[in-house]
Amino acid sequence: MKEIKRISVTDSVVENIKLSIDSGEYLPGDKLPTENRMCQEMGVSRTCIREAIRVLQAIGYVDIFPGKGAFVSKKITESKKQWYDIPDVQFYDFMEVRMAIETLSTRLAIKRATKKQIQKLSVIHEKFVQAVEDKNLIQLIMYDELFHTEIVKITNNNLLIAINKQINTAFKKYRGESFMDNSVYKNAVVPHTKILEAFKLNDPELGQAEMYNHLVITEQDIKHINEGFDQ
Repeated sequence: MKEIKRISVTDSVVENIKLSIDSGEYLPGDKLPTENRMCQEMGVSRTCIREAIRVLQAIGYVDIFPGKGAFVSKKITESKKQWYDIPDVQFYDFMEVRMAIETLSTRLAIKRATKKQIQKLSVIHEKFVQAVEDKNLIQLIMYDELFHTEIVKITNNNLLIAINKQINTAFKKYRGESFMDNSVYKNAVVPHTKILEAFKLNDPELGQAEMYNHLVITEQDIKHINEGFDQ
């Protein structure tokens, strides 16, 4: 791992550990170095290391086992096999599938949502907005995924729910990466607000359109962050 020579921030440590994992220095199932060793290697505090590990856990890179330590998640390999067993599949192939699934889900969910379900979605949105204001990376990731998952859940369509679960697994690390960029992490607030408003107005067509617009912005953000991913 490379030493971080400037002021230690969680994002820098997260990116440093991710680079070690992505490069193959640490393979799925491998135990990461101890907190003390990472502190020495990167020149940062234990508090920063712990926060970074929690972020990596939230985006699916790391599994934490109490009393044993942090391990590279085996789900990274499982996720790649699940999607990339199809010859020549690209990231934006399943992003297009997400657009199809989530816009359909939003339209159906608005038609079927109860007042109680809309209230629950509203609470999730409020917590997401608070996480944005607090710049809490872990909660940003968690409540963004929960907002989208809850919409699909409201459809009561078990097939949509199952497909969405698989997409979420493959998309987890990209969702996390998008929220680690300060220039884009606020981009979901307005779209989420508009989608929620469509629920309150009981307007399926508006909700479908707002979800599509939201996912287009998401795609652009990820393209910005992962420039050259499909090259």
